[in-house]
Amino acid sequence: MASTNHANAVSSSSQQFSSLLGCTMESIIHELLYSRSIYPPDSYVHHRHLGVRFHCSRVPQVCDYISNFLKVAVPSIISGVGDSISLVILEEEVANSNQSGTSAGGQQQRIGATKTLERFVFQFQMDNVIYGEDAKPTHVALHNDGGNMLPMDIQHEAMKRDTELASEAKTQMERSMRDCLLQVLSLRGRRRSKDEKAENMSFKLCLHVAEEDKKQQQDDNDIVVASVSGKQCPELVTALNQGEWFQPEESSCLFSTTENANGNSNGSKGLIRPIRHVNLPSCGIKMQMGFAVPSIQN
Repeated sequence: MASTNHANAVSSSSQQFSSLLGCTMESIIHELLYSRSIYPPDSYVHHRHLGVRFHCSRVPQVCDYISNFLKVAVPSIISGVGDSISLVILEEEVANSNQSGTSAGGQQQRIGATKTLERFVFQFQMDNVIYGEDAKPTHVALHNDGGNMLPMDIQHEAMKRDTELASEAKTQMERSMRDCLLQVLSLRGRRRSKDEKAENMSFKLCLHVAEEDKKQQQDDNDIVVASVSGKQCPELVTALNQGEWFQPEESSCLFSTTENANGNSNGSKGLIRPIRHVNLPSCGIKMQMGFAVPSIQN
């Protein structure tokens, strides 16, 4: 019974860690959408996370899209299958329908193509959840001057020590996640270009699967089951197999550059400007939050 309780305690700590990371990412994404002027300001309401007030979209479709994405992305990150999450700000390209010229009265027609304006990248390096390699619970030397300690007492002391370590790790994690959200709130809003229109703006969220030792099994329907170094994420596998997620061309998540000789568009990841770095060995997590800018200016 004692070992079962210990396993349940570790599982509970892992779930709390996952929930904290997911809620923080959700809060950050909503606040970034507000600061990038993707939707009208009056379409947001104020929420609080870890005592910090931020802007949250009140559009159900936007909320559901972000929430459903993170339900798959966060377990993928924690399992080590995914290594980064990107928020991509897009603008749909339009063409002038007035064939005689580009007069001010000419109507614009959407042509379906989009270009990347901005990218926010969250890069992760995960060890064991809650306990990193340098902060795993170690053997606790127990002394009992009154006689031999019973096995049940030893197990109880070990569980108590594990609980203390998990509580300390959670406090550190909350503090770091709060600092990340505060950093996002301090970012300067994006300036729109002269010809930019709000109705042409959109965004998408991307999960990048770790490249190292990546193995993909692909059938004729392009349904992919991915594993990295023997690790798997059931949530990601299910989402892919059920058609809820798809694998886009990598260039669609990058900055547009030029077309090559075959007429295909090349893409650039751009340069990452660090916004916030998190290193929590006690939680087994390293996170780099950055803002990507085009490396080649048109």
